[in-house]
Amino acid sequence: MQQSIRILDKNINLIAEIDNYEELQIIKKFHKVGEFSLKINANKNHVDKLVKNNIILLGKNYNKVCLILHREFMYTETGEKSDILSVKGVDLKGLLNRRLIIPDTGEAFESHEGTQEEIIKAFVNNNCVDPSNSKRVIDNLIISENKNLGSADMWRSSYENLSDKIQEISEFCGLGWEVVLDANKKKFIFDVITGKDLTINQTENPPIIFRSDFNNIRARHFTESIINSKNVVYAGAREDATKLVISTGEVEGFERNEVFADVSENTISILQKEGEIKLKEYEELKSFELEIDPKNTFMYEKDYKLGDIVTVQDRKLKVTMDTRIVEVQESYSKNGIKLKITFGSSIPTLFSKIKRMVK
Repeated sequence: MQQSIRILDKNINLIAEIDNYEELQIIKKFHKVGEFSLKINANKNHVDKLVKNNIILLGKNYNKVCLILHREFMYTETGEKSDILSVKGVDLKGLLNRRLIIPDTGEAFESHEGTQEEIIKAFVNNNCVDPSNSKRVIDNLIISENKNLGSADMWRSSYENLSDKIQEISEFCGLGWEVVLDANKKKFIFDVITGKDLTINQTENPPIIFRSDFNNIRARHFTESIINSKNVVYAGAREDATKLVISTGEVEGFERNEVFADVSENTISILQKEGEIKLKEYEELKSFELEIDPKNTFMYEKDYKLGDIVTVQDRKLKVTMDTRIVEVQESYSKNGIKLKITFGSSIPTLFSKIKRMVK
């Protein structure tokens, strides 16, 4: 039996429920904004409620809540009865994609120091929850209590997209983030999260191992690439001989691969930090994409979940990786659920490559 889809308005009021659809695909991401797509016969009840800025909730899974941004009707030659409505959008993390990081009047940057969790939440608070301009408040968004995740750090930003900045900090420090629904309080809750260590060599938690001879993998795709990787960064001001230029990275000789980070500041600590950030952005890509049997050996969201670090082995390739689950693609249809999980690094899309070039 399919899980029902509940349709909510922006004030988190239930306005309709759909229990019969062709396919719902939700892609959850540890560091990035997630996305969804829904295909449904255009003649079903309540499809008129599937409109922009309405919210869909899968059953009572309050971590699977998405915002509608796009819809299109697909008409077929076979007649009106087979017309399909396609709806797309983002998960609730996409709310933060609607805000920039705007410094206070007279300040060039918004800067924060503290744990990495505190820094991320400070950016969210100042630009979504309690901004100086009340028109920038995102209604019903609150921030969870601090858990002191991450290490002491310092970050700054000026007019960058908020969700992009959170992603950058998240990927740098290994923390994730989420926005979930509290249906009772009618609130969207922002939080910084971390995964469990479920690797084969630790003893604190039951280990999770994905291996083809365990019969828990239906298909696999391994990628290892240095096409876009760099391992030494020169950070400084381009075309200004009076400014400092600092290098980060110690690789030498044949394997050395250099890139420049244009930084207007002349402070050693800031140049070093920008170099470290750029190195993280250009690190080698190692990724496993596995189509998982959701009910064989290990149960998704019971034994393991998004953000956990697990062991993946491929004996044919002689590859063993202790790696984080960074993306989960969940596909729901009348045939049940399919899972496709990405471990390690998400393979860059064309859009993300273009965005890197623009930066």
